[in-house]
Amino acid sequence: MRYKSFVFPRSACPDCGHILGWYDLIPVFSWFFLGGKCRYCKAAISWLYPFIEVFTALVMSALLVFVPLIYFPAYFLFFSALIVTIRTDIESMLILQIATLYLVPVGFLLSAFGFLPISFYDSLGGSLIGYGFLYVFAWVFKRLTGKEGIGAGDFDLLAFIGAFTGIMGCWLSLFLGSVIGSFVGLFMGLLGKMDRSAKIPFGPFLAIGAILYVLFNKQILALLFKISL
Repeated sequence: MRYKSFVFPRSACPDCGHILGWYDLIPVFSWFFLGGKCRYCKAAISWLYPFIEVFTALVMSALLVFVPLIYFPAYFLFFSALIVTIRTDIESMLILQIATLYLVPVGFLLSAFGFLPISFYDSLGGSLIGYGFLYVFAWVFKRLTGKEGIGAGDFDLLAFIGAFTGIMGCWLSLFLGSVIGSFVGLFMGLLGKMDRSAKIPFGPFLAIGAILYVLFNKQILALLFKISL
């Protein structure tokens, strides 16, 4: 993890430190044009750069299309923090509290003033249940196995998700994230890319589950209702 300001100084290669020109910072295109390498030292540039750029464009466009405009500012903040979490957890297995736990009170306020489609009490309940459930799960897992199963950052993340999506959103984000994570883990295992001892960050799957819930919650609930019948 590089603890640097995203405002100053100017963008530079993390390997050689050379200041990058505007032509090296065009989203997606610069990465492909340079062949995924620094123009100056030829060090590899992480695939996370174009991935996050494309993912952000798709997710924010979908948010504009599928969510009522009154909720767009709140969910824009929510999605932005989730995208930051996806990046940091994949890159360094860290979830920053500034992008999760510190924003929980913001979710409470936005819900209380009608900028989220949930009540204040639903927001409060979602946050408490999200944090509490994963905390208890991790405690039981460690008692039974003697190993750490879920990091504390995931508690913060689900509390944050609950604050912006409520109790139902918290549960379904956890459910969707678990399903997606299981499929990805199985797929990687079949390809021989991962063994049983490998650690997979859970945060990105929780974040993707939350994004899917916000965008398609009616369709997801309708599908689950049909399956349960």
